[in-house]
Amino acid sequence: MSHRDALSFFRLAAFATALVLVGPVPMAQGQDTTEKTLRGRVVDAETGEPLPQANLRIADAYQGTITNVDGRYTLELDSLPVTVVVRYVGYESTRRRITTETDPQQTFRLTPSTVEMEEVVVTGTGNPGETIMRRVIENKQEWWPELRSYSVEAYNRFTVASDTTIAAVAESQTTAFWDAGRGTREVVRSQRGTANLQNLTDSALPAASAVLNLYGDNVSVAGNRLVGVTHPDALDYYDFTLDTTRAIDGRQAFLIQVEPGNRLSSTFQGTVTVLDSTYALLEARLRPTTSLSTSRVLKGVDITFEQQFSNFGGPYWLPVDFRARRDLDVQVSALISFSDVSIRQVSRLSDYRINVPVPDSLYSDTTDQAVTVPDSLALAASSAGGELDSLRDTGPFVPYSETERAAYRRIDSTDTVQDAFDPGGLVGWLQDLGVGGEDDEADTDTTNGSDGQGSADDTFVSFEGGLPDLRFNRVEGGHVGLRLDVGIGPLEVTGRGGYNTGPSGPTRWSYGGGATAPVAENTELAFSYHYGIDPRYRARSRIAPVWARLSNSLWTLAGEPDYFDYFGNERLRLSVRQQVSTPDLDLTLQFRNERHFSVAKTTDYSVFARTITQPPNPSVEEGRLRSVAFKATLGDDGLLGVTPINRVQATVEHSFPDLAASDFDFTRIEAVANAHIETFLQRRFRPNTLSLRLDAGVSLGTPPLQRFGVAEASPLPYTPFGALRTLDDRPYQGEHHVAFFWEHNFRTVPFELIGWQALVDQDIGLIVHGGHGRTWIGDDAQQRLRRRGVFLRTTDGFHHELGLSVNGLLYDSLR
Repeated sequence: MSHRDALSFFRLAAFATALVLVGPVPMAQGQDTTEKTLRGRVVDAETGEPLPQANLRIADAYQGTITNVDGRYTLELDSLPVTVVVRYVGYESTRRRITTETDPQQTFRLTPSTVEMEEVVVTGTGNPGETIMRRVIENKQEWWPELRSYSVEAYNRFTVASDTTIAAVAESQTTAFWDAGRGTREVVRSQRGTANLQNLTDSALPAASAVLNLYGDNVSVAGNRLVGVTHPDALDYYDFTLDTTRAIDGRQAFLIQVEPGNRLSSTFQGTVTVLDSTYALLEARLRPTTSLSTSRVLKGVDITFEQQFSNFGGPYWLPVDFRARRDLDVQVSALISFSDVSIRQVSRLSDYRINVPVPDSLYSDTTDQAVTVPDSLALAASSAGGELDSLRDTGPFVPYSETERAAYRRIDSTDTVQDAFDPGGLVGWLQDLGVGGEDDEADTDTTNGSDGQGSADDTFVSFEGGLPDLRFNRVEGGHVGLRLDVGIGPLEVTGRGGYNTGPSGPTRWSYGGGATAPVAENTELAFSYHYGIDPRYRARSRIAPVWARLSNSLWTLAGEPDYFDYFGNERLRLSVRQQVSTPDLDLTLQFRNERHFSVAKTTDYSVFARTITQPPNPSVEEGRLRSVAFKATLGDDGLLGVTPINRVQATVEHSFPDLAASDFDFTRIEAVANAHIETFLQRRFRPNTLSLRLDAGVSLGTPPLQRFGVAEASPLPYTPFGALRTLDDRPYQGEHHVAFFWEHNFRTVPFELIGWQALVDQDIGLIVHGGHGRTWIGDDAQQRLRRRGVFLRTTDGFHHELGLSVNGLLYDSLR
């Protein structure tokens, strides 16, 4: 991956991470069907200050809206006359009759409600706040099961900003349908965004699905499943305290302080307002507690939610709005960080219809789309300076703030979202020096498709090349190589070449290539050729082969023993791969034709001029190895030690002289099994986990040294899962091997318990781990090796280890 590609990838990853952290309409009936758009402000009657998120609603109907941060509103009236009711928690509600003669500009002035000082009488025993919330929970348990379905008109707007300016605005209006057993489906009525969201026309933006219901039993926040304040067991998770009581419209409203009962639980803190007699939530102002678990690239997360609720016929109380503020500090590693990401969300929900039939076509087996767009609807991004008074025919349903209105007029198609989040760290420093700057500009000119000619992805032949291959070891010396990938229709072709500074003769060069082509659905045929020097054994626990050889190169250059042994290999492989989706199964049948030969150590070089003698490179049994191999993989993909893996992989390789005159006669059977089990705090995005790994292999016949198995060692400061961490330079080797590894990741929980918040903020965690392994070499094989002067590291019985590791230091570079 080039510097330009890496930079674009990290920018997009940061932006994607931030965003992740995000029917018929009943009308008011009247004698006059004249439509009117009401606009204006809602303010405090005493101070004139705006009241943001005030709730405006048409009396005896379920149609309404909310004010923006400046107290401004827009309310479409489908018929006249109507009575508009304006409500804001902590204020007396007001009602106003609107007729055809009424001025369309209306300011509503609300008077603060009276705080009652006398003792509040709540039927029950114990803490009044707890008693009130118990009544809220009990009432909800009565009406919630009766809520089977509804439709609602939804509007949602996301505003994404850096620490200096708004980068993008995206908004949508949908008709949403909710079914208790089948979830939410939405039909887009209109949507738009700032002009730099050029892919908006290819997307369908949800509105209702982006709204969290803080009245729910469980609330999903950034991958965490938080306990709602009205969950049946909420009294076990929260401490509720009555703060104040206000007289609102002749009734009492209780302000309840919400605090977590346990610092480790996935919960909220904040306040809720409860209406007496009905014991229903009027408003919730909540934020996740510090126990919120997030991606490791988010070094700082500040999230707050606000939501109001209203009665929509019968006992049902549902959200009328949603306001969210998400401030994120994104830092991928010590090498790259980004400007702070700020996401503001405002949503409006109106025109509920309760327990009505929902369109079965949206839930059919032929579609799994949660958001659909009618064929007749054209979606487009706005151009800079465009008209802002309408979203399709009406709206915006919540007026823009002045900064949002200015952003719509300022941003054009050249103001990419990524450019608003300039990287810091080493990568940002390199960019400031101009490294990769021209490539970035060229990439923008040729791949954004703005000229109407399409992008490179649409061409029959595509290139992705120039990827360097750099490494160092005691046999090859320094290796400088290049890789080129070419796509020719469905055919994928790869070519590689490289130069080694150490050896002389033919092995000074390495080269090869391959091609992959689909031959049927989920079936592909692959061919590859390679000539060069290969490691004699793999390092499966090092995340990926490229990382294994790169990390070993750095360690060897520092003057430490080279981890691998090597042999020369000219190989030709032909394979057929079949993927099965259910179950998640991957099958590969491969024919191997390889010529193996010994290579010698060529260098003891160290960049620090340390006096060190690298061990000699053992010779191998030379000859032609022709074999048939079959590999079956059941389970999910992932990176060991990085992402969860639940997978079993088995490989069988068989070689015998009758198979195309092979010089070797053996059968090698290997199996690797991984399990990832969530243990404690399972509501978190990253709960405590137990990881298990079994790596075993057995050989039949007379396998050559280059087909021996290993129990891996940990020669680097980074001690990965899947290796014996007290084995510090070379692995155990043998004809047969078995290794079992386990680790329990407590993450930051121990430091949360003792109150070391500084370590928690840095995502420093604790891991308890163990490893157990052994290898075996038969007497005949041992004698053959000794005659050639080859001595391998083997075990005398089982190797056992148990340890405690600190995880997360230097962005996981130490573990």
